Amino acid sequence: MSSHCVVRSGRSLFIAIVIAMLVLSMVPAQAARAEATTTSDLAVKLVSIPKHAKACQVFEAVYTVKNLGPDPATHLYLLVSIPDAYDVAGIMGLPETLAVGQIATVSVVIKVVAFEPGETRRAWVGVTLVSDYYLEPSFDPDPENSTTRSPMRLIGKPSIGCP
Repeated sequence: MSSHCVVRSGRSLFIAIVIAMLVLSMVPAQAARAEATTTSDLAVKLVSIPKHAKACQVFEAVYTVKNLGPDPATHLYLLVSIPDAYDVAGIMGLPETLAVGQIATVSVVIKVVAFEPGETRRAWVGVTLVSDYYLEPSFDPDPENSTTRSPMRLIGKPSIGCP
């Protein structure tokens, strides 16, 4: 077989593979999506948080969480948004489920771990209450009331490290 025939055969094979890939890419794929099985309007409100914190200080932020319905909420998680200067030491009081109208008090314990010289003194603590929609899909009709954010200020002398 001449080298000219091998090149033509290889080119034909390449073109056939490209055409097959294009055809397969145009076939509509089944979209994998979870259908919501429940609707739970989750709400979170700040009860108390310090206005400021010092290097190495441990403080507590307290929130109430409520399920406004119309369905019970399951597999609850509280997502905490904090700057690098903070570390979450614990979340206490968050139930795994909330019945319609049920209210729970949740405490987030936070430690200031990285207030070093030259770093910003502005800080915040934000929380978002969510229902784990992987296991049992749930729809929150008003996600705006599921989040709150509180400004704080780091005060005092910065510290290189904390015990």
